[in-house]
Amino acid sequence: MIKRKLSVKFFYRIYSSYIYVNRVLKVSFLKLRGLSIEKNSILGSVHIPLPEQVEIGYNCNIEDNVRLRTGGPWKKSFIFIGDNTFIGHSTQINVGSKFILGKNCMIAPLCIISDAHHSFDDLSIPIKAQKCIYNPITIQDDVWIGSGVIILGGVTIGKGSIIAAGALVNKSVGEYEIWGGIPAKKIKSRK
Repeated sequence: MIKRKLSVKFFYRIYSSYIYVNRVLKVSFLKLRGLSIEKNSILGSVHIPLPEQVEIGYNCNIEDNVRLRTGGPWKKSFIFIGDNTFIGHSTQINVGSKFILGKNCMIAPLCIISDAHHSFDDLSIPIKAQKCIYNPITIQDDVWIGSGVIILGGVTIGKGSIIAAGALVNKSVGEYEIWGGIPAKKIKSRK
């Protein structure tokens, strides 16, 4: 029994060292490709296709399977993540313009943030072939976004606000407000 415990501790230390070295190497590789990331930030197994268009602040924690994708017109899109921010696993941030996430924010797992939608005015052209429109998204400081929230383009979420789990945010949210539902509506104020 004692040998088993020692072997488990031994293999756990080896595995922990492997995970640490793997993360350091991944961050170093992303920095070589242009990622701007400040000290004490932890990246899990994230997917960042264009790291030169992403900036991550101090003391951030971005969990596994998060996707930070910039697209649209070349070099016109940008993702900025403020200091002391947490992004939960399997969250997708897909932008073709600008996405600004303030300081001290929490984004729970499985959220989708996308600023793009297709035009659909011309009935003679398939929607897929019509122009894609990008509207910036801003999430100000000290915001808590619950699990499974969808945030669409052109939205600003005010300082100190809370978005309930599963909400669909298609309108701007004022400061210190709590919103929820599909589509999201104001539930109450925190003031």
